[in-house]
Amino acid sequence: MSRITILDPTAQPPEVDADPGPVLAGVDAARVGIRYDLTWRSFDWVRDEWARMLGEDGGVVTQWCAGDRTGEAAEATLADLRDFATSQEVVISGLGN
Repeated sequence: MSRITILDPTAQPPEVDADPGPVLAGVDAARVGIRYDLTWRSFDWVRDEWARMLGEDGGVVTQWCAGDRTGEAAEATLADLRDFATSQEVVISGLGN
């Protein structure tokens, strides 16, 4: 008679790391820009939280939504991006996208 083994597909819970990660020091009065686009809407919640926290730390936060990257509108988007990036001391650009 054959025997079978039933496996438990339940994953182990992740280890909890109490370290919150690096702290952005010296934000006081820094010009912080957050660049985003409309392709990943979940990032809206993240950038709202970051903008709030950076503002509470004294940063002056500006958010910029990237426009079209093709056709005639691409030149305007690139010019706007240059203006935005050069007027900031720190720029957060999505999650590397």
